[in-house]
Amino acid sequence: MEVKRITTEKEYRTICNAMDFLINKGTQLGDMELLPDEDKNVYLRLSSMVRIWEKVHYQHPIPSNPLIARIQERMAERNLKQKEAAVLLGIDEARMSEILRGKRAINMRLAKSLRKNLQIEADILLDFA
Repeated sequence: MEVKRITTEKEYRTICNAMDFLINKGTQLGDMELLPDEDKNVYLRLSSMVRIWEKVHYQHPIPSNPLIARIQERMAERNLKQKEAAVLLGIDEARMSEILRGKRAINMRLAKSLRKNLQIEADILLDFA
């Protein structure tokens, strides 16, 4: 499936608002996983469009994965060491290390655990996992 390209800043803002609407809808349901499949597919398509636009128009000077940054932020807020965070998330310390270094992908089970146990926002999980 080819992703439609955003062509204007106004279109970009409109799509971001549509994504916010879906995020709020998922939040009201209690989890983005509870959204109807059609809404999930729309969100994924829109987020792909936004990612492409932002890569060109909003380049960030620090090439960092926002999901990893958010995990580290939540760990710092709770004074969790890597081993303690791993136990909280139900994974071993070696896997936690690989995730924090960007060497290991995050599967759906871990994404749910991150959302539940570290309150990582669903949009960040969807966009950067």
